[in-house]
Parts: sequence; structure tokens; C-alpha cells
Amino acid sequence: MTGGSIPRNLGPMIELPDDFTAHPGRLDDLDEIWRLLVTVSTAEAGTPGFGFKEVENWLTGYPIAIAEDVITVRNGGGALVGVEIFHMRDPFVRPIAIGGVHPDHGGRGLGTALLGWAMQRAVAQLPKAPPDARVTLVTHIGADHEPSENLMRANGLEFTRFFIDMKTEFSGAPPPPELPAGISIRVVEPAADMAALADAIRDSFRDHYGFVETPQQRQIDQLNHWARASGHDPELWWVAEAGGGIIGFNLCEASSEGDDEIGHVATLGVLREHRRRGVGRALLLTAFAAFYDRGKKGVALGVDADSLTGATRLYESVGMQAGARYGTWEIEIRPGVEMATVEVSTD
Repeated sequence: MTGGSIPRNLGPMIELPDDFTAHPGRLDDLDEIWRLLVTVSTAEAGTPGFGFKEVENWLTGYPIAIAEDVITVRNGGGALVGVEIFHMRDPFVRPIAIGGVHPDHGGRGLGTALLGWAMQRAVAQLPKAPPDARVTLVTHIGADHEPSENLMRANGLEFTRFFIDMKTEFSGAPPPPELPAGISIRVVEPAADMAALADAIRDSFRDHYGFVETPQQRQIDQLNHWARASGHDPELWWVAEAGGGIIGFNLCEASSEGDDEIGHVATLGVLREHRRRGVGRALLLTAFAAFYDRGKKGVALGVDADSLTGATRLYESVGMQAGARYGTWEIEIRPGVEMATVEVSTD
């Protein structure tokens, strides 16, 4: 699916109904932004969607420049009622827009205004993209939220796929991981591992839908920012090794969507040539054991429902079940050569 195309004449930056005003994002807004995102996600998908530390980490590190990439909308009383976050990293071909409007203020054109701002922002960033590359704006909404779907269609976006939350709750100690011969699992050593970890993330995600290769140093910078973030626990990052090199990884967080009783698998991957050997399962069960020992009630993660690598089958095999579902919608900003992964060869 190629996605729709946006008009080049988008009008003024943002037009709002009377009694609503738009403002650049500020660090002082972080708590309000988080609370609004939780309110929107709960209303549209039935789940909080975000923890405060996740939002803080996201909006204070590369590639977000909060005053330029975040716009907020307030009502006449000064309350935050809308937000849009524009996330676009090297090589600037697949920007993401995430945001929403407080359910008490739906149907007043705020969502259209915020989405239009994101489209304009994407057009303004086109000079950063490779000259012959296709550029596509991506957003995610609650899969069964009809007003959001109507908003997407009305603005020319097209549905591409579903992502789902998956979760398991412990009924007892999880089974111990069984490591394939010649493979070991250990905790990440930030000072020594970041470059190799960045390369492993790149290589393992090449055949995931929407992947676009990021320069290595940018990936390292992002990992270092995450490692310095509030709430980060270095004992919850693992790598699998074989022959002295990293072949898989499992980067976890101590809470999920702000729930400190549920651990979160944030980024898990295995190099293609080492899949179907039990490495991913061993990495998962290593995390399960650590979370269980810490007294967590369970573990959650998010995954592409139509994963090109069949990741959902792995998660189901360790007892995880599907929960909230999100729809991914896209619109073509500029036609060109597709740099993102949209299919995987079976050769």
C-alpha cells in the first residue's frame, strides 16, 4: 500500500476554534503532556499507553527538540487539551506523529488542526531527507476508535497494519531459560557494548516493518540517553553472545505504562542467522525470571501484529496474550525510492 498524498498548499501553521490557543512545547509541560496522553489512550484504546518516565525520556532526547517538535493546545482556562509530537530521526524519511485531544473536546476540529501541523512540519523537513527518497508520515491510533479512524481518512491517511500489546501474568516461577550450545547471556556493559549493541539492533531490525537504518552514532547516542534516563535499571539490559559477538539483545524497563508491578520488554531482537534456535525465547525467559524475582506480577510488551519475522508466535509460546490493539496509518509526503522495510525476502 502506498498511502495517500498530501496537498502542497496546507494553509497557515495551525487554525483553532475560538477560545483555544496553540503553544510550543516546554519542559515544564511534561507532566501535563503525560497526563493528557494517558487520558487519550485510556479513552481510545482502554490502556494508559505511557508512563511518565517514558514520556520524559522520549521528549528530552534525540531527535526531539521540544520547542520545535511538540505543539500544545490550551482552552480559555489554560488547561492542556491537545498535543502533537513530531518525531523524525536520520535519515528523515519516516517521521512519526503522536498526539491526541482530550475526549471532552472532541469534534471541534482540534485533531484536524494538530494533524495538519504535523503534516506541515513533515513538509518543512523535506530538505533533510535524501533527495530521491520516499517520505511517509506515520501515526498510531486506538484500533477500534471510530472518531480517530474518521480523522485519519478525512486527512488522506491510509491504514497499513496493526500493532498489539501482549502481556503475561505470573502464576508461579517462570521456566528457566534453555541456552543453545555455544550461546551465553549476560548483562550489558554500557562502556564497552554500546557500539556493538547499536550494530546488533540495526541488523536484527532490518526485516521489521518500517525499519529505516539510522547512522550508528545516532543509535549509540539514543542508547546512552536511555541508559541515563530516570528509572533506568542497568541490570535489565541483556545481550546474547556467540563467538565473542552480540547476536541478540533484550532491553527491558522496570515498569510498563507507569505500572510498577509489571515489567516491560522494550526492545528485543535476534540476528536473522541466529533465529529459530531458541535465543529469543531464552532472552525472554531471562527477563521473566528477573522480574519474578523482583516481585513483579507479570511482563508486557508491544509487537507488530503482522510481524515479518513471526515475533508474535514467540511471545505466545511463553504464555503472552494479546491486549490493546493499535492501528498504524500513513500518508505519503513525497514519492520516491522506498528506504523503509515493507517486506522481507524469503530467500
